Order: sequence, then C-alpha cells, then structure tokens
Amino acid sequence: MLNFACKNLANTSQTHLFIPQVLRFHLSRFDSSAALHLAHQYQNLEYFAHSLEILLHNVLDEEVDTSPTPESALLPGVLSFLSSFPQYLDVVVQCTRKTEVRSWRTLFAYLPPPQELFEESLQRGSLKTAGGYLLILHTFEELSSSSEQLVRLLSRAKDEGDWELCKELARFLMALDETGVTLMEALEMVDLRSPKEERENSSFMFEGSRLKVPNQTKNNTLGINGIDASDRDDRSSSGSRSPISPGSIDPADYFSSGPRE
Repeated sequence: MLNFACKNLANTSQTHLFIPQVLRFHLSRFDSSAALHLAHQYQNLEYFAHSLEILLHNVLDEEVDTSPTPESALLPGVLSFLSSFPQYLDVVVQCTRKTEVRSWRTLFAYLPPPQELFEESLQRGSLKTAGGYLLILHTFEELSSSSEQLVRLLSRAKDEGDWELCKELARFLMALDETGVTLMEALEMVDLRSPKEERENSSFMFEGSRLKVPNQTKNNTLGINGIDASDRDDRSSSGSRSPISPGSIDPADYFSSGPRE
C-alpha cells in the first residue's frame, strides 16, 4: 500500500508559471535587455501574453498599495518593457479587467490617454481590444452617449461581419441611454437598420444585415463585457468593489480573449 501511494506521488507533477517572476527580477534591476532576451525565448508560447498580464497585474497591485515615489516605481519600466510586444494593448485591457477601478488611475498615470490607445487598437484592427478601451473611457467619464468612438467601432464591426461585437456595443449603448434613441441613431448611421423599421423587438436577432433592437428591461442594461454601465459611479466610489474582479467575469465574455489565472 505504501509503495503504491509513493508511486502515485512520484507520477504527480505540477506546473508553475515562472516567466513573470524572472522578468520582474530583471526589470527591478533596471536590466531591460536581459528581460527582453528572456521574453524573446518564450514569446511563441500560447500563454506568453498571459505571462505579461500577470507581470503587470502583480506590479500594479503592489504599487497601488505602497505608492512608491516616481523614482523608485517599477510600473513605468514594466509598461515600457511591455510596449515592445504586439500584445501590449490587449495586455493592458486584460489587466484592467482584473483590478479595481481605483487602480486604473495609477496605471494610466504612466500610459498615453485611453483615447489614444483606443485609436491605436482600431488602427491595428484589434476591435475587441478597442471595445475594452471604450469601457475605460466611459469609467473615466470621457465617453458621451453620442460618442463618435462608439459609432466608428460599430461601423468597423459591421464591415468585418463581427456581429457578436455589434450586439455588445448595442447593449452598451442601451445602458448609456435607456430610451434607445442613441442606439437607433447609431444603427442608422452605420446602416444596420432602416429608420422605418419597427423599434420594439423582444430580443437581438438578425434579418439579413439588419440588427433588431431589444425591448428595454432590467436585463438590458449590460455594457461592454457584461458590465452595467449605469453602475459605474458606484464602482468608482468604492475601493472594495471591482468591475473586473476574476469572480465577476463570465467565462463566455466576448472581450475576454486570454487565459485566466
């Protein structure tokens, strides 16, 4: 019995993601060349982007709590390092999904404005990532219900046949303006429906290239990522509640493009 138990124990293996820890070690010593050399050896791994996300998440969480001086902060060096990789824009968005809103101000203190990151994502054709920056803009109260960013992203999603993103953006617009007027205007601007079509329907559905509009119910106030846009103020004023904490994310969330911790 003892031999059998020992044999099973010997055959049991566990894996541990070491890349974020080693990268952090090099960056904390201001040795970005060593960090880049290590990263380039593993950048073809499927979970490499997730490793970068963990690196950013851990450093951000620590510096939000410790508030280091700009001279001793590690976060600026980490962000500069991450900008060397094509996954950079998505890594930042995915990190915000796992941190509290109060941490976002610390993060974006060392980043270009969210508007610029949205534009860059759109230029690269990373529409899901651009959608994530729309949520950040809304949280920072830099996005109006008539925002051209929403219309532009909706138009791009329509042109590329990304109907799932179209539906997410439509729900987000409904959360911003519960009357549905803004949604109707946006849909007409991108030619997703005729102005004469009936405006009351029970659910999202498609007929040809026309997007139907849902009735306004309590369940319709979901924004991008399944987050209630009308709940933004409550989240922003509470340090203990996160709109993107791991427990609050639906595994089927459309904007969730990377693996989870």
